[in-house]
Amino acid sequence: MTHPPQVDEEAACVSKMIKSMMQSSGGFSERRNNKITFPEISGKILEKVCQYFYYKLQYTDSRYSVPEFKIPPELALDLLMASNYLDC
Repeated sequence: MTHPPQVDEEAACVSKMIKSMMQSSGGFSERRNNKITFPEISGKILEKVCQYFYYKLQYTDSRYSVPEFKIPPELALDLLMASNYLDC
């Protein structure tokens, strides 16, 4: 059985939507449970999104050249839709 990816809160907060859910004073159950699921996003796409979170953290404000974040062409459209949904 495949386990869903687990992401550090700092990395997950690259997504403005996740950051809002985790840091707002509202009654989001995700904040209380410290767990967010996205059943509408496939595991393959979610895994690539999580990789991007860490990439973004690593290279934000970098003084060095930033390597390309490689996206397989067959995932491009689904990643675009997921990134739009997650606001990242």
